[in-house]
Amino acid sequence: MAVRIVAVIPARMASRRLPGKPLLEVRGMPMIEHVRRRVLRCEAFAEVVVATCDSEIADVVRRWGGQCLMTSPHHAAATDRVAEAARQMDCTHVVNVQGDEVLVLPSDLSRMVDAIEAEPNIPAWNAVARIERVEELADRSIVKGALSASGQIVFCTRDFSALALTAQARFEPIRRVLGILAFRRDFLERYVTLPRTPIEQVEALDQSRMIEHDVPLRAVEFSKAYPGINEPREVALVNRILAEDQVQQALLETVLR
Repeated sequence: MAVRIVAVIPARMASRRLPGKPLLEVRGMPMIEHVRRRVLRCEAFAEVVVATCDSEIADVVRRWGGQCLMTSPHHAAATDRVAEAARQMDCTHVVNVQGDEVLVLPSDLSRMVDAIEAEPNIPAWNAVARIERVEELADRSIVKGALSASGQIVFCTRDFSALALTAQARFEPIRRVLGILAFRRDFLERYVTLPRTPIEQVEALDQSRMIEHDVPLRAVEFSKAYPGINEPREVALVNRILAEDQVQQALLETVLR
């Protein structure tokens, strides 16, 4: 099948842990604009749009020259917002890049595109990366997932600290689950009709709705698990990475032009 892949960046002002975070200034530019420009640099997407219910975000995105689609303020999860936006777009597949993935690498987004093009009939994909420190297993701001032998994500949670996993075993079979998912468009239409599930609601994890409804969710390994900004404490961490990580420094120079 011929594929036409678009990227949708969902964003809203009413974050529970950090209200107004899409407009948080990072190196003189709103976070949502950092994400949008990084996604554009992948060069594999037919379109890149921000999906939001907030006029403040839409105004900023358009002021910086971006495309924005307005969506309902009543969505229970980011994937529901992405599904509404996708209905207005010409595509076969949709990549959902969360608006707080401020350090996402265009080269990693190309890995997601390659996975879609290799197996376009899979319903859903999710970016994952290696866990590097044992402390990540208990950090509730980091979503973790267990992988099957075939590379499916079979369970997601915010706390895997009860497992006796060690760095010597590279924390197998657990990965960090990143805020970058992809969907076949026809499945995305079905996703929004599925009832919300118990684990999804308790842990606020979109992936659980798919897993609990027996939808295959394929893992796509990214080069590194860079943090997003979900809580105030992560702002300093992201700024430190931008200052110290050579890959991020080089990309930041192009993003700020």
